[in-house]
Amino acid sequence: MPFVFETRVKVEDALSKEEKERLEAGLNEQLDDSMQSRRVDKVLWSVIKHPPRLDTSQISKSIQNMHYYLNAQGYFQDSIGYTIDVKKVEQQHRASIQFLVWPRQVTRIDSLAYALQNDSLQKVTEANLKNAFIKKGDPFAQAPISAEMDRLVELYRNNGYLRFSRGLLFGLWDTLDVALLQSSPDPLAQALQLERLRNRRLNPTANLEIRTRPIEDSVAIRKYFVGNFVVYPNSSDTSGNNRNETVLNNVTVIQNGKAFKPKIFPPNIYLKKGDPYDQRRYIRTLNRFNNIGSWRMVDIAQLPRDHQDTVDFAIKLLPAKKYNFTTNVEGSFSQSVLSGNFVGLGFSLGLQNRNFARAANLMSTNVNYLVELGQLTAGDIIQTQQFSATNTISYPRFIFPGMMGFKKNFRGNFRSLFTLSAASTERRYLFNLTSFSSAWGYEFGWRGRDYSSNNRTFNLSVKIPNIEYSYLIRRDSLDRMIAKNPSIKNLFSDGLVTSSIVKFIMPWGSINGHNTNVIRANFEESGLLTGMIRNALFDKHLYRFVKLDVEYAKLYKWTKTSLVLRGFAGAGYELESTANPDKRAQMPFFKQYYSGGPNSMRAWQLRRLGPGSTIKSFEGDYSFPDRFGDMQLEANIEYRIPLFKMGGIPINGAVFTDVGNVWLLKKEAGLPDEIFKLGRLGTDLAVGSGAGVRVDLGFFVIRLDYAYKVKDPSPSPDHLSYRNKFFAYPFIKGSQLQIGIGYPFIF
Repeated sequence: MPFVFETRVKVEDALSKEEKERLEAGLNEQLDDSMQSRRVDKVLWSVIKHPPRLDTSQISKSIQNMHYYLNAQGYFQDSIGYTIDVKKVEQQHRASIQFLVWPRQVTRIDSLAYALQNDSLQKVTEANLKNAFIKKGDPFAQAPISAEMDRLVELYRNNGYLRFSRGLLFGLWDTLDVALLQSSPDPLAQALQLERLRNRRLNPTANLEIRTRPIEDSVAIRKYFVGNFVVYPNSSDTSGNNRNETVLNNVTVIQNGKAFKPKIFPPNIYLKKGDPYDQRRYIRTLNRFNNIGSWRMVDIAQLPRDHQDTVDFAIKLLPAKKYNFTTNVEGSFSQSVLSGNFVGLGFSLGLQNRNFARAANLMSTNVNYLVELGQLTAGDIIQTQQFSATNTISYPRFIFPGMMGFKKNFRGNFRSLFTLSAASTERRYLFNLTSFSSAWGYEFGWRGRDYSSNNRTFNLSVKIPNIEYSYLIRRDSLDRMIAKNPSIKNLFSDGLVTSSIVKFIMPWGSINGHNTNVIRANFEESGLLTGMIRNALFDKHLYRFVKLDVEYAKLYKWTKTSLVLRGFAGAGYELESTANPDKRAQMPFFKQYYSGGPNSMRAWQLRRLGPGSTIKSFEGDYSFPDRFGDMQLEANIEYRIPLFKMGGIPINGAVFTDVGNVWLLKKEAGLPDEIFKLGRLGTDLAVGSGAGVRVDLGFFVIRLDYAYKVKDPSPSPDHLSYRNKFFAYPFIKGSQLQIGIGYPFIF
């Protein structure tokens, strides 16, 4: 008995290559399950499991589904055929089915009209025609016509028609030209009529009129106005002795006890008493309370008054657990034949208070301990350790003098943030860095409307001001290194940063989900204004710099495999107006870039690449183990494939290539080979390639990458002969093993 081995859909005579691919993808989804072979992936191949028997009745069912799909796309003259090819392979009879589809000409909209029974609805419609999803000449397709009716319903609800529903609209269309049915005794007129009939067959059109159904209930098209609000912050059952009721700005707050301050609720309600009902403001209010985080369930009941044009609202909020305690463990591992083993471990504890100061403020306190382990020799295990503590208070409102109207005009989510943090970093034998920082800032999030693709999400955070002070204690080893390497003297020093920071993130993707994009940008300036204040503290400690970096990543996702592309460019420049001459050569090292490790250039250990094509020893006299730069360029490509499953856990593979480096910018900052020069870019870029395995546990991914230095611009002096030569390293010497948690980049 033949079984379905392969099924293909081929579209003939499509208008364009893009339309052909779109139709073939959609038609494949219309195939009956019995027409699709079920393949199971193995390590390097796939096998068919439980193949369906060939059944011609199911072919007819699939063709019928294809007809429905094409009609919905505006193709009403389609033709579909199929061929069956049965081949005998050993004892198997494999049936390959190919569907041949001729969509023919798409029917287009010849005229579009709106006929609403209500004059007010007609005026609202005509005033917003520029936003219509369909127009004359567009395909007469189901999806955009349905989207246009949904737009109208949303439009009416945004203009006060609370109870207007989708069922009140319908489309009346006509594909017949009445003039073609009127005969004429004139031979010339008859010839012209035949020509018009032929053109209509070649270019079919339809007239569309969107109407409202006969409305007997006037409530359905009644315009409503906003009435009163009642908020229940912690329970809808407030009949006990602990009941508290407060009225503020036409908002009544009824709660058990005094868990929430009543004044926090009116600013988060976007509907205003007396205004026409607006569905957008209703949804913004609903989203606002959901985004605050103090409540795990939000319900806003709309309560139209009987025989009146007013609607009241009952906001019922179910509080989330006030306190939340979290722990987290992270780790990474790097191994090199040349440099030995490096292990990074991180432990964090976090405590959240979702109703700080009874004002629905979110206060987060986090304590972190990070450790970097070096070569496992006595007394040398711990290379770096850091203790840090951060406390952030997030206010669910925009706190800024004179900007009360901002809430009414901004349609996204926003918060005000206050942050305090402290950290102590001990770099074994080199230094101890103690830092303190404080910042006031804002976070904004909103959605854009791009109907050619998925809605884009915009996220913006601003810190004004951001104040950081770092106090450095040099160890004897660092002093000896500075004595033998004077160029790094000014790199390690105390410093004050008084900056403004702007961060922007925008993710977006295609409608079919086959590709996703993310762009990130960060800008920071320090001392541009405060540097004009001349006093002993600022003259000695203040850094004046500008820093900008941009990152872009793109994920292509197919049925089984995926491809990730990433690019990063960043640069920071210490201004010549910095008062202290010892701080002018380069950026403070705690603001500089570095490369290598499991999340960057994977063929190098962390902070072991660059700057530029320098040759410096990592150990011994005239050496320094860490590499920093004022500029970084990096590009990465990674192709991911499924391998197999072990105990139900997906094991995936990847091959990748990383290209990049870091550089210094000022001539006085270092040696000539460390300074960025455009003419040397190709020479200075490092290249690493490798392969990896990912164990996907669902809640996190364990990653093992093995990379090789294809081109190394900054080897140690004993490998000078390999410098900037492709594939110069013996495989073992040029290899690097990296173990990390999660994927290396955004995706």
